[in-house]
Amino acid sequence: MSQLAGDAPVGQHRRMAAIEQLRAFVKAARKRGAAWVPLLDVVRLLPTAEGRARLWTRAVHRSRVHQTTPYTEDERYPELFDLAARLKPDAKRVLSFGCATGEEIISLRRRFPAAEIVGAEINPRSRRIAGRRLAPDPRVTVLAPDRIAGEFDIIFALAVLQREPHKVEELELADLTAIYPFDRFDSAVEELARHLSPGGLLCVMHAQYRVEDSSSAGLLEPLPGPTFPGLLFGRDGRPLEGAVAGSIFRRR
Repeated sequence: MSQLAGDAPVGQHRRMAAIEQLRAFVKAARKRGAAWVPLLDVVRLLPTAEGRARLWTRAVHRSRVHQTTPYTEDERYPELFDLAARLKPDAKRVLSFGCATGEEIISLRRRFPAAEIVGAEINPRSRRIAGRRLAPDPRVTVLAPDRIAGEFDIIFALAVLQREPHKVEELELADLTAIYPFDRFDSAVEELARHLSPGGLLCVMHAQYRVEDSSSAGLLEPLPGPTFPGLLFGRDGRPLEGAVAGSIFRRR
């Protein structure tokens, strides 16, 4: 019995070591651009409904998609949510751009009990889940991004205007352009700014480019708020050493 009990930790250690070796092998292959790695990424997504939805979204909306991972959680950015609520306590319309499965909208409802809240999500599976989750709230609408209409007092784009940040950091990319070009980010910021009412707030966190560098920067006044010091890139797709990005901007 004691020998069997002792064998379990040894076997587990060997399995963990084998997994780490496999991860290191795939990471090295990804860095050198091995042709089979993208195929492996596809195969790993196929078994689950979420994975297939991610693949479908990337294929169908190739020119418009930003972040492909639908991860989200309730109260993910409480400091930013609270700041926006203090600055615009009477907001009538709020947009959650990239609302995923709807948890962000639940967080926003706590701060804006009377507002109309619109969730825009490009992934159809996530959009359906959000729609079901939020169906009891008559002041919430979940729709595809190309159906956004009208002006909003506050727009949130949180962990949306980026592409696979963990993979980008792992690869230590010297140029983000091939994975996520600046023009795609810039067009999204321009479109969101057009939907802001005068004096409206644009809240952006965990983007790979800075709103301050966008073509719409002249329309947006940066306000004091949380900053994001993570891996950031310039308009040319090259890393910006030591740069930080603002998170909240007012439409002039």
